[in-house]
Order: sequence, then structure tokens, then C-alpha cells
Amino acid sequence: MNLTTKQEIEISPHLLSKYPFLIHPLSSLPTTHYPTYTDFGVGAYIFTTTHQQNSNPYLLLLHRSPTDSYPLHWESPGGGADLSLDDTLLRALCREVLEETGLQVTKVVDLVAVDEWNKTLPGVGQREKKVIKWGFLVETASVEEVMLNPEEHCAFKWVDEGEVKAAVNEASGMKFIGDQGRNLVRAFEVYRRWYTSSEEEGKGKDTC
Repeated sequence: MNLTTKQEIEISPHLLSKYPFLIHPLSSLPTTHYPTYTDFGVGAYIFTTTHQQNSNPYLLLLHRSPTDSYPLHWESPGGGADLSLDDTLLRALCREVLEETGLQVTKVVDLVAVDEWNKTLPGVGQREKKVIKWGFLVETASVEEVMLNPEEHCAFKWVDEGEVKAAVNEASGMKFIGDQGRNLVRAFEVYRRWYTSSEEEGKGKDTC
């Protein structure tokens, strides 16, 4: 599934103010903004009740394919930015969500987490890559019809905060990659800050 047109995505003004590189050319990330990194990733935290204040939120998680790396681990949608496909990091975020879930991002609300790690590529010389990934709370046009890419994920589920915390504390069978479970808990905290009080009023809107 591909992004065939340039859709208009709303971005919270504070994000553009603090992270203007979201809409800068993707090629400028390694040359201007983050010259010490080789790879850039994006992730999305999608809730079922994003448009309803004071509702019990459920977060979308995807079950990694048994034939993929980290088989049968649970994660939020996301992946790597690709210069051949994405002109901006924002574009990469929208593309990854669409490809993995069939859902269309309509708003990027807030930053939830930033992760950094190193990975070594196999082969002669074992070249090392340095990766940075931004995870955002987003809204989508709908959450009714999640469509998975079977090469990457074999199932999905909507989970509440209690389920995520139980998995983080190893009290359930759900497995996360590294510290991703803590990022999921953080996503619930960010969600509440935006949608379960009057704090959202007056935060303003912007588009790109």
C-alpha cells in the first residue's frame, strides 16, 4: 500500500517549533541536523478514542511475524525513513503507518519517545550503523479497519494501560523489544495529558 497523493497532515505547533526538521528535506537530517547518525526511524502511537475526551484509551499494537526479526514480539507501528520513498520525516511516518496498518495519519499530536541504538551489519568489515527513532502520538482518519502487511505482522490488538504495564512487569505473555514497553506506558501518559483534561484547549493547530 502506497501514499499516492500528498495529503495534508495537521501538526501541533509546538512540534514544528521544537522539531522543524519534521518537514525539512529528509536528506538534510544526516548532513545538517543529525550528522552523527546513519539511519532514522519513526513510530506511531494510535489510540481508539483519540477524538473523544475522558474516554478509556486503547492502544494499537502489532504482532511481529514469526519469520521476521524479533519474531512474535509486540510493537507499535513504525519503521525506517527511506530516501527513495520519503521526502520528509513526516512523510516517512505517514507511509509506515499506512503500509503496516492501512490507517491514514491526519494529525501528529506530540512526541512520546526518542530511542537511539547501534547495530552492526554482517559481512566484510562489519560496518556499524547509528540509529535514532522518534515515536509520536498521532490521530488517524479511522481506526475501524486495520489491514496488516502479512510479511511484517501476523496479528493486531487494542490494549489498555493495565495490559501494557503487566507485560512490562513480565506478568503476561506479551513480549516487547528492548525498552519499548516503557515507551508504550509513556504513550498513555502523553495521551492523558492531551485528551483527558481541558489542557488540549488553546494548544492551537497547524498544517503542512
